[in-house]
Amino acid sequence: MAQHLGWWDKFSEKASIDAIDRYRKKSIFYFVSFSGAAVILYFSAKSYQSYDISLAFTLLFGAVFILLNAVTAIIFNREEIHYYASVFCVFFMLLTVVYMGGYKNTALYWLYPIPLIYFVLLGIKIGAIVNVLFFIILLVLLKSPLDIPAQYPPAEVSRFITSFAVMNLISFIADYFRHDSHSKLTKLSYAKLKQSYTDSLTKLPNRRFLSSVLFERFMVSDEYYPLTIVNIDIDHFKDVNDTFGHQIGDQVLMKFTELCINNIRKNDVMVRTGGEEFLLFFMQTSKAQGATLAEKLRKIIEQSSLVLENQIIEFTASFGVAECQSNDDLELALHIADKRMYAAKQSGRNKVVCDD
Repeated sequence: MAQHLGWWDKFSEKASIDAIDRYRKKSIFYFVSFSGAAVILYFSAKSYQSYDISLAFTLLFGAVFILLNAVTAIIFNREEIHYYASVFCVFFMLLTVVYMGGYKNTALYWLYPIPLIYFVLLGIKIGAIVNVLFFIILLVLLKSPLDIPAQYPPAEVSRFITSFAVMNLISFIADYFRHDSHSKLTKLSYAKLKQSYTDSLTKLPNRRFLSSVLFERFMVSDEYYPLTIVNIDIDHFKDVNDTFGHQIGDQVLMKFTELCINNIRKNDVMVRTGGEEFLLFFMQTSKAQGATLAEKLRKIIEQSSLVLENQIIEFTASFGVAECQSNDDLELALHIADKRMYAAKQSGRNKVVCDD
């Protein structure tokens, strides 16, 4: 039974809970890209005025690349790829600038925000790897016995390396605990959201999930079509409650649910929409195929029963089947499936009706 209750993971998209974190990362990316490019362009112009042509063109190239990368991310809406492109552009540009010395030999002072930016854009694991690699190359560059164009006093280099290592450590700790807190809050929100979308008795998705999640997915994606909808109603369920009591009625509902979900396909979804009413969604299934699956369920339910200590309770169900080819037909198909289910009940119950 549990294998067919993966509806939540298939349709709810835990990623939707992470949307705020993605927005945070995206906002930081665009802010850093545009503001950083503006600052780099400013120092490129200053370097050009100082006749440091090599530094001016290095900075100009970096600024233009960062700007084009950010604009391309907006156009194609593929930020993740552009995070890496921006990071590695900055990676090599800054190492080049450190090698040259930067504007008035101030390159080292502009490196302090880099560890935090790498962690924000790349995440805790990849960010740590890139930061360690950047620090090692920087260390080799600054401690190399070879002469480099930059003129950094030895005392300044030592202080910078120590403070930059501390900055890396603080950035790692801050992002680690931010990531850990976010994961715990996401799991908590995820569990509460799932609970609100789950029928407490049958553990099936409920009407709220149907309207808030499932319909929304059906409306924005064509991957589910053709979609066959089956409206199901347990026959004479009110009589069961009146005769045996609501506790026995609940057991009938759970038995009915178990029979259904153990005999539908893994990708099909069953929703409890009311007391004894259910909807079945057969993905990528024609009406003829859906009617065959519904008839199979009808026979299984008819031949089964709920065995209690002193009695055997038998029950049947009526099925209405409709098909929709696209999201434009979804509301109409639901109405037709409902209409055909009532036709099945009015014509004797325990039937599958797939035509008007």
